[in-house]
Amino acid sequence: MADTVSVPADVAQAFIDAWSSPVITSDVAASLRCAEIDTLTDLLRALGAEQAADEWTDAHGVDDEPHERHFQGTVPADASLAADGMRWSPAPAAPQEG
Repeated sequence: MADTVSVPADVAQAFIDAWSSPVITSDVAASLRCAEIDTLTDLLRALGAEQAADEWTDAHGVDDEPHERHFQGTVPADASLAADGMRWSPAPAAPQEG
C-alpha cells in the first residue's frame, strides 16, 4: 500500500459525519476490541476529526478492564499491577500478613 492515499473530500466528510454520531459511538464503542478502536480513531484523526476520535476512545475505555490500554477507571485497591512492556496487567496481590 502507498504511504498516503487520496480520499475525495465529500467521502471523508461523510465518513466523519457517520462515525461522529454520539448514538453510534455509545452503542458500538464498548463492543470493539482495543485494536479496532485504535484503527478507527487513527483514521478519524487523519481526517481531522480529533474530537470524534477522543469520544470513541473515551466511550470504549469506560468498559475496558484495568489491564487493557484504554482503561479509564480506578484500579481497585486490592489489585496489584505488574508492568509488561508498554501495558499493565493484573498480577496476583501479595498476601497480607495479619
